[in-house]
Amino acid sequence: MGKIEKAKADDLGVKVSGSARTGHKIELAQESALCRIFGTSDEMQANALLSHCLKPLKADEASDEHPGNDERIFMLSVIRDLAPRDPVERMLAVQMAATHVATIRAGRWMATSDNLPQVQAHYTGFNKLARTFAAQVEALRKHRTGGEQRVTVQHVNVSDGGQAIVGNVKTGGRGGDE
Repeated sequence: MGKIEKAKADDLGVKVSGSARTGHKIELAQESALCRIFGTSDEMQANALLSHCLKPLKADEASDEHPGNDERIFMLSVIRDLAPRDPVERMLAVQMAATHVATIRAGRWMATSDNLPQVQAHYTGFNKLARTFAAQVEALRKHRTGGEQRVTVQHVNVSDGGQAIVGNVKTGGRGGDE
């Protein structure tokens, strides 16, 4: 794999450094950067949601000492891209980001297992997390659409020897009036 450049702090307007042991330091390019990421005007809520993002991460996933494993900016960028619109979506976006990181972590553990019982245990965890993520995606979809699903059913009768066209039909043709 080639060299991967880190996202610039100004991509999100947030720079995260430190660790759980030394304390996380959050630098904001603009005062409202966290509020924009979490889709809220409430700075206290945005700070609490940031804290919720950091809690499920292992020490090496939230530390300057392990930049290749650091998931902090990734989680914030996923939440920003999900563009939460209300409190339910904000909490769900944090859960989805954490679930994704946990799923990838379980996959890594499964890939590095030394024996069958370890592989089976990590496979079970990986599978449950992947299903949870799919359920979260569906919950977000239903929340955003009000649970509505649209199905259009059309019934067409065609007599023997007749033809039916399914789709949009335009009249007119080359050189003709449309």
